[in-house]
Amino acid sequence: MSDVENLTLEVTVKSNEETPLIELVGRIVDADVKKFQRRIDQIYKKKHQQIIVDLSRATFMDSHGLGTIVYYHTLMQKEKRELVILNANPDKSSYLCRLFELTNLDKVLKIVDHL
Repeated sequence: MSDVENLTLEVTVKSNEETPLIELVGRIVDADVKKFQRRIDQIYKKKHQQIIVDLSRATFMDSHGLGTIVYYHTLMQKEKRELVILNANPDKSSYLCRLFELTNLDKVLKIVDHL
């Protein structure tokens, strides 16, 4: 992967009828978070019972990305809907696992390692 690819966030939506999956690849930071926010907002408004955010190939996330996840988790929880974080990275010392652990979000969010 080149340095340029590593610095930009790729947002891909994979969807079946029931549950959309938003795959985030790369660094979830600052201005790039807007791409993620636009996509998750579009999907959120379709009133799916569950939305999956796949962070398995994300390498870094700043407070903007984390805030977006917490925001949509809270919105959906109030509506008895569910935001699921998929992190298939088996390394429990990886950056994202540690980030969720240090912020105690691993106790708040539904984080799974497989579907």
